[in-house]
Amino acid sequence: MTKFYITTPIYYTNSHPHVGSAYTTIAADVLARWNKLKGNDVFFLTGTDEHGQKIQEAAEKEGIPPKEFVDKIAEEFKSSFKKLNLINNNFIRTTNPFHEKEVKKILQELYDNGFIYKGNYESYYCVGCEQYLTESDLIDGKCSIHKTVSELRKEEAYLFKLSKFGGQLKKLIKSGEYKILPIEKRNEVLSFLETGLKDISISRLKEKIYWGIELPFDKNHTCFVWVDAFWNYITGLKEKNQFEKFWPADVQLMSKDILRVHATIWPALLLATGNKLPKTLLIHGYFTVNGHKMSKSLGNAISPDYIIKNYGADALRYFLMRNIPFGQDGDFSETLLVKRLNNELANDLGNLVSRVLTLIEKNFPEGLKKSDIDKDLSSKLNLEKINSSIDNFELHNTLNEIWKFINECNRHINQEKPWELEDKEKQKHLYSLIESIRIISILLSPFIPETSDKINKQLNVKPGNLSDIKFGLVKEYKVKKEGILFKKRDQKEEPPKSSHFEDLDLRVAKIREIKDHPNADKLYILKLDLGKEEKQIVSGLKLAYKKDDLKDKMIVMINNLESSNIRGVESHGMLLAVEDDNQKLSLLTTNKSKPGDKVYIDQPNSKPLKEIKFNDFKKLKLITKNNKIYYQDKQLKTNKEDISLDKEMPDNLIVE
Repeated sequence: MTKFYITTPIYYTNSHPHVGSAYTTIAADVLARWNKLKGNDVFFLTGTDEHGQKIQEAAEKEGIPPKEFVDKIAEEFKSSFKKLNLINNNFIRTTNPFHEKEVKKILQELYDNGFIYKGNYESYYCVGCEQYLTESDLIDGKCSIHKTVSELRKEEAYLFKLSKFGGQLKKLIKSGEYKILPIEKRNEVLSFLETGLKDISISRLKEKIYWGIELPFDKNHTCFVWVDAFWNYITGLKEKNQFEKFWPADVQLMSKDILRVHATIWPALLLATGNKLPKTLLIHGYFTVNGHKMSKSLGNAISPDYIIKNYGADALRYFLMRNIPFGQDGDFSETLLVKRLNNELANDLGNLVSRVLTLIEKNFPEGLKKSDIDKDLSSKLNLEKINSSIDNFELHNTLNEIWKFINECNRHINQEKPWELEDKEKQKHLYSLIESIRIISILLSPFIPETSDKINKQLNVKPGNLSDIKFGLVKEYKVKKEGILFKKRDQKEEPPKSSHFEDLDLRVAKIREIKDHPNADKLYILKLDLGKEEKQIVSGLKLAYKKDDLKDKMIVMINNLESSNIRGVESHGMLLAVEDDNQKLSLLTTNKSKPGDKVYIDQPNSKPLKEIKFNDFKKLKLITKNNKIYYQDKQLKTNKEDISLDKEMPDNLIVE
């Protein structure tokens, strides 16, 4: 039995699952399921990446410990992946004690063997990428991906001798031993290697980034997130005692923004530790939503849970695999999803199954026995082309070929009109059609497994493998039709909008006092005047505002936000601000209102909740427009004025 090991990137837990992460993981699931159909022994790994600066800062912003923060997000990914009907063998988390122990072992080994040394590292750094960048990576001093100004950092660090492996990596990639697909991505990596690899920092000072794995040889440093994260591909196997059987990985899926580190740092670490390299890196493009970049500030990230709830997991799986060629950039459109659901899943496939089963139940109620196969129909199945397309990771073409056969089956019904034929001819054509449906169910099972199971149940057959794709295999069919496979939709259903703005107690507050947080470089402790009471909050304004800029400033705060402890200091509420893609901050402010005035959209909230959670507030999505603030097209205001921003900012940013 041949082994097949496939991995996804582990998903960073500073944000929630979205259709982009679903796309990569569904593609891995399809390839894993297809290899199972071939009779291969499969291991499929996915999981979450849970250390690093972005997570530390996100947790501090919410006022909860980082572990509590990542626990919540990791559970969201697990739940979402379960709803997508994935067959992953392990879900690795980098906060798993077993993983952390293994990472420390490998760091010690690298240090002992002279591949890690202490020094100083100076380079441009992008927090969004969690990567050091060269000047050639920057456009006008900004990260080309996040469009943010990258800061030049110089600090004490432990460095990994990446420069030692450039020549070896070029040979491995050129020879095809370390394969990178598609070919243009391979060429991109080779071009980068021609510029020469430099040693890279693998640590950060713990006083700056405490949320990470301590270096076993220097507890004043934490492991840089990439080194920690890469080792999941090995610990995910070792945790299940499957390393010897399944390593090296056969296919590693990832987005193009993490190709460079996977094609250089990751194989260099493996070479330094005497491990075999993965066979293939398979790279996909970026995601847009309705033609726009998927962005936190635009609030247009689509939750897979929303699509599953409204259209079903198979509709999402089918749309993503059919509509977006792997390796290319892709656009998600709910309108196009509905069109494919109606025209292809409901009409082409659903009607085929319904028509054939109805004819069999009506004409052969005691059972449809095996008959001759109509060669005109069976010859239309191009199994060689289907196998070739999936072997080349052209999942969209695989579905295209399957759908050609589905359409041939529908054409065959319309052309032959089996309901008008004599018994033997009728039996021949219906048996050929029901065998075709059984084979279609096998071919579609990696893509839409739930639907395949429904078809098999109605055909009263067990799930098949690729070896069962032979016409004339079933001796007798006793079918039982059970409803429709897919419900057609008349129009796109919009995500439900929040109806709980009235739960908020928003107030105008005056900043009376500003202190530095004793345990955090980027945080202030603010004393706020709300007229009849004072409150203390912790806020991450230090990099954007000087103390003098904030003194006596009139801001807007959530007065009923649950209290939290942020790095050892109590915080009772949160001021409201927006942040653009360049990490520029702007506060919600007033000029004429008084401390304690209520902030509302229609009328002052008379019965807000006693306490609201941060995640519930985030669901409301207040946005910017013309430097004002809106909720569902209604403007945020007090009884004296409209709420505005203290700096000019783009439209459609989310208030946080």
